[in-house]
This record gives sequence, C-alpha cells and structure tokens, in this order.
Amino acid sequence: METINPTRMNLLLKREELKDASTGADLLRNKRDVLLAEFFSTLKPLMALSEALDNQASQACQSLAFSWGIEGREKLLSYSFIKSKAPTFEIKYKNLLGLKVPSIVVEPKGSQKGFARIDTSLVIEETEDNFQDFLNLALKILPEELKLKRLGTEIKSTTRKVNSLEKFAVPQLYAQIKFIQEALEEREREDIFRLKIFSKRAVTSSSDIFIAYRKNAAKDLALGPMRLPGISPSPLGVSTLLQFLQ
Repeated sequence: METINPTRMNLLLKREELKDASTGADLLRNKRDVLLAEFFSTLKPLMALSEALDNQASQACQSLAFSWGIEGREKLLSYSFIKSKAPTFEIKYKNLLGLKVPSIVVEPKGSQKGFARIDTSLVIEETEDNFQDFLNLALKILPEELKLKRLGTEIKSTTRKVNSLEKFAVPQLYAQIKFIQEALEEREREDIFRLKIFSKRAVTSSSDIFIAYRKNAAKDLALGPMRLPGISPSPLGVSTLLQFLQ
C-alpha cells in the first residue's frame, strides 16, 4: 500500500475515490452484460449463416464441376473473361455503447450480364447464379463476424477493467480508508490523554500555589502587621485575607 498522510482531507478524498470506483465498476458490469447479450444474440444467426455459406459453396462447386464436364474447359475459360456486373454494397457503422459495429448493405443485383442468354447454356447460368449467391452470403456474413470479433474483444477489455476495480482498486481504497481512520482515532485518543494529564497538572499546580500562599500569609501574620509602603498597618486586613483563603 502506498504511503499516505493520515489527515481528514485525505480521508474525504479517499471516500470520494471509493465512491467513484464503485460506481465505475457497476457501470462497467452493466456494459459487459449488454455486450454479452448482444454477443449471444449475434452468435446464433451467424452460425446459421455460416452453415448456409458452406452449403452454398458446396452447391456452387458442384455446379462448376458439372459445367466443366458438359461445356468443357475451353468454353468455361472463355466465359470467365467476360465481365459481369459486380455487386454493389455500402458499409455503415452503428454505435453500440461506444463500440463501432459495421454493417454491409448489399444492393439488389441487376439482371444485366456480360453475355446474352442465347450465347450460353443453362448449366453456366446456374453456376454463375450459385457463385453470385455465395458472394452475397459472404458479404452478409462478413460484418457479422467482424461484429462478433469486436464484441469479444470489448467484452474481454471490460472484464479486465471490472476485475481491476473489484480486486485491486476498491480493496486498496478500503485499506487506505481504514488506515486513515485508525490513525485519526489513535491521534484523538492521544490528544484526550494529553488533555487529561495537562488538566491534572494544572489542578496540582493551583493547589501548590494556594498552599504556598497560605504558608507565606501565616508567616507574615506571625511576624506582625503587614507593612507596605504608603499604607498603614492593618492586621484586620490580614485576618480577613486568611479567612477568605480558608
């Protein structure tokens, strides 16, 4: 534990820090719960999309192999150099508790192709459609995987922060507050003890002074009337003083 001066000001500051740390830990826990809910709500559809993507890839490869067998290698290569309309998409970002989550919006594909229907066969058109569907699924699954990855990274980071506050910062602040309180209580007990000693010494000193004064007064009375310069002797005044002192 770091060295800290046990003062009331530091005690107030540490209590404020403890309050802020506890509030921060609660907020981070709530954030982690929301991120976990979003993570699991994204995971299940993503698994279904991944399975659909695997099936579509298998179907596209089978149609390509079927086209290869029917049309031949040279015809497929000649069609591969023909440009077709590429899918257009737009990337958008959504803010989720300070985390930017991407999303891809794929525009509907047009009906224009790089070749006329009369110039090709049905197996080639089916192969192209299968690969086009595979590409659309890949564009659809890509932002979901990226979202899941970012959610997992943010959940790990938030969990580390919560553990750091709960296991290190908050217990350390509790220990510092306890140390300051005990030091202040000890100091207060010492002050009370010193005051008691001082009051006893003050009473003892007053009694000693009073006793010494009475002894001196008795000696003066035994020696005779009090003689002060410019004042006439007055035994009555001495006896009155003695009665007052008694």
